[in-house]
Amino acid sequence: MKLSENIQAAAVGLLVALAPWWSVGCNEEETVDVPYFAAAAPGGVFKVGEPVTFRFEGDPDFITFYSGEAGNAYDYRNRDRIESAEVTFSFLEDTRAGDSNPVYAPVFYSVDFDGDYSEEGVRRATWIDLSEHFTYPTGTGQSIPAGTMYIDELFPEDDAPIFIMYHYAVRKYVGNNRRTEIRILNFQVNGVTDAGTTALYDIKNAGFQLVFSDAFNRYNDITKTPPSITNSYLQLRTNIQPAADMELWAVSGEIRRPEDVNSGPDFGVGIKAVADPTMTAYSHTYDKPGEYTVTFVAANSSVYGREEVVRELKITVVDDQGGIAPPIHDEWGNS
Repeated sequence: MKLSENIQAAAVGLLVALAPWWSVGCNEEETVDVPYFAAAAPGGVFKVGEPVTFRFEGDPDFITFYSGEAGNAYDYRNRDRIESAEVTFSFLEDTRAGDSNPVYAPVFYSVDFDGDYSEEGVRRATWIDLSEHFTYPTGTGQSIPAGTMYIDELFPEDDAPIFIMYHYAVRKYVGNNRRTEIRILNFQVNGVTDAGTTALYDIKNAGFQLVFSDAFNRYNDITKTPPSITNSYLQLRTNIQPAADMELWAVSGEIRRPEDVNSGPDFGVGIKAVADPTMTAYSHTYDKPGEYTVTFVAANSSVYGREEVVRELKITVVDDQGGIAPPIHDEWGNS
């Protein structure tokens, strides 16, 4: 047999010998280990405002924390949280370019405005002044957050809408009282639940329209400094030297109280990632009393898959000014 034939035969024999090993090595599936993880709380009863420190055992790649509070509850991770909401109203007034004429634009609401956006329609409605609930500018060149008012009580019992109106009134220029331009910014009507705040109305969707008095239409040159409504503010103004006393109203569309607010699913807080060192403890402070189901999700993950375990702990948080007996560590929570 020639030398070349001997070498070829040897090579074939080697491949045959290695075939079983090669087949096993190529077909063997990579796996991800189920993480070992345990969690425990130092007792079962804790005080509002004091940190609760949870202890861990094990070293998973990832740890996600659910406190059990609204907005951070494991049971709501895959479903919407739909709750009754309290309704709040807030805005900011900004004054510029004038001599405190006017000083500010007061805000009103109405339950009987009929949608007639004319001077006659505005004057025909009953408008209730909300000024006592808000803070306004006291001069020109100020930007004043008005504050936040809970407005559930303003809505009629039959769930009819309310309308919100800003009244801008300037006096005739007499030499030292140039008109002041007023901007209404950060207009927000929100639904507030334990899970958080949901925007209901803002400048863009509240349906504001500008209504002018007869004097405004007759004496103001609207081509010079027109009032306007943008996506972010109401701009209320006349010519810098008003030729007469005149008024302008910015009136919203229907503002309705929602039956429920959907704040969406809850989300956990990632407290450990694969690159982080082993975590042995984590602290969280509760600001409301109640019974909470605390959940930790521990996971190992790679390109070959993901394995996770879920650990739950039950705790009670009390609004107590006295002392609580020193905690005794529970057994590791592996439920």
